[in-house]
Amino acid sequence: MIYNGFDFSPWFTTKLMTRSLLPGYSIETKDVPYRPGERFMSAKLEPLVIKVRAEWRARPSDDMAALRRTMAARLLCLKEAPLHLDDERHLGLHYMAVLTSPGELDNLWHTGSAELEFTAYDPIAYGATRRGTVGYGTVLAVGGSYETRPVITCRPGGPVSYLKLTNMDTGEFVQVNESLDASASVVIDMREQQVTVNGQNHAVTYESDYFALQPGRNSLRLSSGAGTIEWTERHIG
Repeated sequence: MIYNGFDFSPWFTTKLMTRSLLPGYSIETKDVPYRPGERFMSAKLEPLVIKVRAEWRARPSDDMAALRRTMAARLLCLKEAPLHLDDERHLGLHYMAVLTSPGELDNLWHTGSAELEFTAYDPIAYGATRRGTVGYGTVLAVGGSYETRPVITCRPGGPVSYLKLTNMDTGEFVQVNESLDASASVVIDMREQQVTVNGQNHAVTYESDYFALQPGRNSLRLSSGAGTIEWTERHIG
């Protein structure tokens, strides 16, 4: 197990990791007059609880009091941090998680065990980060099993009155109406849902949608110029 950049494998053997097959989700509905039942409105993924059974790799001669304090300091992280589980190391996946319950950690002794409970408030695992180019005709092959939101950095091909990035598969687009030239640096951040021009926040048109890339083939079109696109593969389950 690796948490917050620290590899616990020299000290812990993780015997069992449990989590649900899918994250739970909450459903929002609405009563509709003169209609039986309710109308579905939306669904939202809930946090994913991950339980790790950890067993000490310690010798009777080890100073357990010192080890416990060292491990406690390594486990304490008051923010989301990358959690790499041993059963998924070969896949290169991790969650952004918080240790929400240290279980029986204070009772560990030599070969004792404890159940560590982590919570991934973003329940979709993170995989490899990919990069590519984007231009007038761009086709991307996106891995993973869940949508991902990219960051695009581009420059117009010359003087233009607007710059538009279109998802040709869905018709969604992000458009900036501004006089730009080939030296302008435009960053379209689909994750943070913002655009910057030369480092300054810039408004987009009312019809713009910050879209996600879907697993598989994605076709994009930049109205002028070229740039780079970066995304992180996401995996559900």
